[in-house]
Amino acid sequence: MLIAALDTSTLALSCALCELERGEVRLLGDRTEHAPAKPGPQGPTGGHGGRLPGALLDLLVAVDRKLADVEGYAVGLGPGSFTGLRIGLATWKGLAYATRRPIAGVSGLAAMALAAAPATGDGVLLIPLLDAKKGEVYAGFYRAHGTRVEAVAPEAALAPAVLAERAAALRAGGELLVAFGAGLAAYREALAGVPALAPAGEWPPPFAEVATPPALAVARLCASALEGAPYDSAKLFALEPHYVRESAVELKFPHGLGTRATKA
Repeated sequence: MLIAALDTSTLALSCALCELERGEVRLLGDRTEHAPAKPGPQGPTGGHGGRLPGALLDLLVAVDRKLADVEGYAVGLGPGSFTGLRIGLATWKGLAYATRRPIAGVSGLAAMALAAAPATGDGVLLIPLLDAKKGEVYAGFYRAHGTRVEAVAPEAALAPAVLAERAAALRAGGELLVAFGAGLAAYREALAGVPALAPAGEWPPPFAEVATPPALAVARLCASALEGAPYDSAKLFALEPHYVRESAVELKFPHGLGTRATKA
């Protein structure tokens, strides 16, 4: 079963083509592209919207496959950039709908945890971090079990100081933990006391694949939901981004907009 996997939760667009057979996921080809933080002079074409679905089509050509050969779609649901998540999910849902293929989504932080697991010891609490902007990080708390990961606490948007306090409390209770990801790079000083996946003083870390969610790990986490699954329009339409926190508009207008908006 040919799976197309994608994550667009950050400025890095990660796309992969994988062969899924009897629960095993084999990578055929992947690519990671970094969009500029701001649109260029020619508009937003340099972002994820300008790279999709072209990134997938380029991969298909590279492995001598066609779009019709794709039998399932796996996508990262966030948390991360609201716009990036909407672009990626809309593209994958559109392709799945047009070709009547199954689609599944998973947390990008969970995908990071799965990718980092081989570099850590057994039983270690994995804390993947992404830069949530506004002085916060998106944090996940996972433990790996073979080819799966289990959330031991809900994902959250936290101030680095709050995360550092939580990590210190966990360590005081005997928990072995390790943090990693682009969020750690963004707040290195505030999170200096949190054990990191990279050796002390080494940045960027040698495990570049866990700085942001890798599409291969997204595919592996979606494998059980996709293998042998039929096209299901209800599941496709129900698939939504996992934002973790409210958008600026929701915070500014908690009761909505227009004449029907009422105060609590």
